[in-house]
Amino acid sequence: RIRYRFPNIINVCQHWGIDILKQPIPVAPAAHYWMGGVACDLTSCTSIPGLYAIGETASTGVHGANRLASNSLLECLVFAAQLAEIETAPNSVLAESLPLRKEKGEWEREIEKIASVRQSLPYLMWQSAGICRSQEMLESALAQVNSWRSELAGFQVSQYLLDLLPNQTVKFESPLAEQQLRTAAETFNLLDIAHLILKSAALRTESRGGHYRRDYPQTSPSWQVHTLLQGDRWWKSAQLSLRLESNQIAV
Repeated sequence: RIRYRFPNIINVCQHWGIDILKQPIPVAPAAHYWMGGVACDLTSCTSIPGLYAIGETASTGVHGANRLASNSLLECLVFAAQLAEIETAPNSVLAESLPLRKEKGEWEREIEKIASVRQSLPYLMWQSAGICRSQEMLESALAQVNSWRSELAGFQVSQYLLDLLPNQTVKFESPLAEQQLRTAAETFNLLDIAHLILKSAALRTESRGGHYRRDYPQTSPSWQVHTLLQGDRWWKSAQLSLRLESNQIAV
């Protein structure tokens, strides 16, 4: 019965030499679900005309401070099905393909640094913005992330990515160059997300849902809000009501 119910767990454990029928299964905490996201309404529309967001990318308000079981189906399926009905305008502007400009020595130096940041960032976030957080740890990590962002923003590869137009393709001289550019773009995005997580966690001086602060272990009514960030500006949403009327619930 165990083999029938948990084939994937069995296969993974066997890969690491663990027989779950005879040995305990090693367990560890891990990131579960992206609770934040791009602010949008219940039609998946963002503040940018023509830009829509669904799934973990979006923040629609269907979750509270933690995600209830199966609520991800609501975000991924219901909102996706709704958005599939939207009428899209034909793309009338096609940008020319852009050749990948790179100076060999400079490109290699930049890619090596980006790879180093990509490797260090998950460890930094786990140590500073993991299960238990504190102001000191969050601010220290935020300073490091912003230092990386400033350094990488001056790279040629960063400017190249910023110069790309929507729907513009890139001419690659080799598959390796394509992978390197993809890694660079993903790393820049991850640094932006890390900045948002750390900034939001540092600003929220309470513990709520999946956010736990050692220095603020209690939940505060004044923080019954969403944290909103745009560029260097941040603000709180309107106070959220948690009251449910009996006639609003159907079982």
